[in-house]
Amino acid sequence: MKQKYMMLSMMIFNPRQLGNDIDVYRSPLIEDLKLMWYHGVEVFDKFGNETFKMHAMLFCTINDFPIYGNLSGYSVKGHKACPIYKEDTASQ
Repeated sequence: MKQKYMMLSMMIFNPRQLGNDIDVYRSPLIEDLKLMWYHGVEVFDKFGNETFKMHAMLFCTINDFPIYGNLSGYSVKGHKACPIYKEDTASQ
C-alpha cells in the first residue's frame, strides 16, 4: 500500500485575542485528530482513483505569543512570563 501525505493548515483571524474562546476551534480539531490517529478514516483519492484509510497527526503549530500561552496553558504575562528562561526572566 502506498503512503499518502497531506497537510492541513488553519488560520483564525480575529481583531482581538481569543483567550479561552480558542476552544471553540480547538475542541473539534482535537476530536477529529484523535479519530484519524487511532482509527483512521476512509477517503477517496481522485488522482489514483482509489479509496484508502488515512491516519493523521498534529506535527506543529505556528502562533503568536498570546495564543501560545492559551494553547500550552503557560502564563505569558506578568512575573516569569518567558517559557524558555522561566525563573531567570527579569520582571522589571
